Amino acid sequence: MVVTPFDDLTLVALSTPLKDYKLAWHLNETLGLNFKKMAGFKADGNQPELYSFYHFDAGENMNVFNLIQLQNEGIKLIKLPLPVDFLLIIRNSIPEGRREEWLSALRKIQGMGMVVLLDIENFKMLDPLLERIELHEFTLFREQNARK
Repeated sequence: MVVTPFDDLTLVALSTPLKDYKLAWHLNETLGLNFKKMAGFKADGNQPELYSFYHFDAGENMNVFNLIQLQNEGIKLIKLPLPVDFLLIIRNSIPEGRREEWLSALRKIQGMGMVVLLDIENFKMLDPLLERIELHEFTLFREQNARK
């Protein structure tokens, strides 16, 4: 049995001229989410550019959502064969039929250029980025809990 590290993820590539906060607002309104802006994401320790990072946890045994900016001031966080501005990451399984409903709803957002479901098997170059995103999220919540 082969276990893939990101076997229960849905990745949606979004191409839009919308600003990060406006896109997050549209996602909240359209999908019934409650994205909160978190501390920005750095590509690596040497790069000063921060990429917007949003998080929403729908609760125990539900989906966890991240929205990450992949392009800031013309600098790409990762090079993909598609013109992608944001990556919507959905953890945990999505009820049958809901994924297509969500994709259809995303395509109807005014200003949305492209909405593409990414097959992680075909985009293995995302694995290191996904690992860094998980570490970033873990660090944010560890620091948040330490302050309480």
